Amino acid sequence: MSYSRLNSEGNAIAPVSQASVGDRLSYLRKVYALLTLGVSAFFATAGLLVWGLFNSVPGLSEIAVLSMKLPWWGHMAALFGASIIAHMTSMVRGLNLVSFFGFAILFGWLTTGLMAMAFQTSGLSILMEALGLTVIVFGGLSAYVLITKKDFSFMGGFLAVGLFLFIGAAIVMGLMSMFGSGMPPWVHMAMAIGSTLLFSLYVLYDTSQILHRFSTDMVVPGALALLIDFIIMFRNILFLLMARD
Repeated sequence: MSYSRLNSEGNAIAPVSQASVGDRLSYLRKVYALLTLGVSAFFATAGLLVWGLFNSVPGLSEIAVLSMKLPWWGHMAALFGASIIAHMTSMVRGLNLVSFFGFAILFGWLTTGLMAMAFQTSGLSILMEALGLTVIVFGGLSAYVLITKKDFSFMGGFLAVGLFLFIGAAIVMGLMSMFGSGMPPWVHMAMAIGSTLLFSLYVLYDTSQILHRFSTDMVVPGALALLIDFIIMFRNILFLLMARD
């Protein structure tokens, strides 16, 4: 049996799945409550900036435009940097919450352009549809793991390879766009579909990690892993709905 880490006495800390029912339920409530707050911070940031942009609110509109003008490599650098910091500080009491919500707010800022485009073309309905589909898919996959208690840790290597391939493809597409050789629309569609499938599997994997590898004091690391999955899934689903329209 694998354990997440050792305590100060050098003894292995049992994972959540081996904790008492009360401790396990308490831990899961804390993780999903924090996840909900992180998702709320993400949408509040993006929603406020989109509102500010369309209503020409001083300050907000400039911040929104700055996000939309940020080059693709700037987006990637910001997300990777913030993700690394959030993961590195996820067990540092106090600082972990600052970095967690900072990451959620940054991701919301970087999603402003996509949400503004969706709102301009299809109104609020497409945003609500994307959110609803994300909640259904994400919630269903996560609940499946929690109910069946299946261990999907075996997918770790496969998912890591898939993530590196996806990142590599995104970099190639960005470079081609910089040099004036844009990709056809079907390539962007394929990337969005592939990314949605990849992070659907990550929901299974990360929920499994929370249950079978994390200990009950790892609330922020658990919520952070699921937050990334949720937001990326939402962005991809929103892109696909926009392409449909």
